[in-house]
Amino acid sequence: MAQQQTPRQVAERATKSVEIPRSGPMLLGVFGDRNAPEALVRLPNGRLDTVALGDRVSGRQVVAIADGRIALAQRGKAYWLEQLGGR
Repeated sequence: MAQQQTPRQVAERATKSVEIPRSGPMLLGVFGDRNAPEALVRLPNGRLDTVALGDRVSGRQVVAIADGRIALAQRGKAYWLEQLGGR
C-alpha cells in the first residue's frame, strides 16, 4: 500500500517547532499515574532516561513531577524543568 502525503494544514497543526537547549537536561514528557509519576528526560550526552521521584538527573535529584514539568534540586536549591514546547 502506498503512503499518502499528509495534507499541509494537518501537518501545520500537528507540528510544533521548539528551540532545543544545547546544554543541560531536557524534559520530553511526563507519564504514569498520580501515585507513581515518571518523566522522560534527554540528558546532555543525548541519552534518554526515564526518571521517578528520588532519581538523579545530571547530578540533581528529582523532587517533584507535575503536569509538563519536573523539579530538580541540588545543594538546597530547586528549579522547575519545563517540557519542551509547553505543557
